[in-house]
Amino acid sequence: MPRMLRMPGKDVLRPGPKRDLVAELYVHYREAGRPPLPQIAEITGTMPNPHKVSRETIRRLLTGQTTSQWAVVDALLRALCQLQDRDPDGRRWPEPDDQYEEDDPATCREYLRQLWNDDIDGLEPGEAPATPPAAPAQAASGWGSHVPAAPSARSASGGWGGTPSSPPADDPWATGPPPQPSTQSRGYSDEPPF
Repeated sequence: MPRMLRMPGKDVLRPGPKRDLVAELYVHYREAGRPPLPQIAEITGTMPNPHKVSRETIRRLLTGQTTSQWAVVDALLRALCQLQDRDPDGRRWPEPDDQYEEDDPATCREYLRQLWNDDIDGLEPGEAPATPPAAPAQAASGWGSHVPAAPSARSASGGWGGTPSSPPADDPWATGPPPQPSTQSRGYSDEPPF
């Protein structure tokens, strides 16, 4: 009989994002009846949208020795869910009589993906990832300033080269009169952009 895997102890896999990811995988592994790794590996290659995962990779994921690409982790989840006859895109903790509480609306896949991302980023549970810096606002001056276009014989009512009846306010290349500055916007500046 093949040896069944056990959840690594806290002395082997310390508390943190990786342990949380492995613990969630173990929820599905246990619910599937702790199937042999070759059986899980076979299912990953035969299920819809297959992504073949080796039994060694599965063992390493379930013991916390690796954090693989999302496609591999997702394939393992789908195989374990298939063995449970469970939808990976179903609610993680279904409520009786379809009465869902708002405290955990995540699906199995969404929750596992969040744990996977937290493990990759090294984030503790509940810790928000750092937000990227905001792009600097572009001034509506300099090269993007309004330059009146010469009237065109082709169209006087806003066709190609003509003057549009109402140019978009945020289009610095629009032809026609520039939008009037409001109290909220800075308007156009005569300063060069550099």
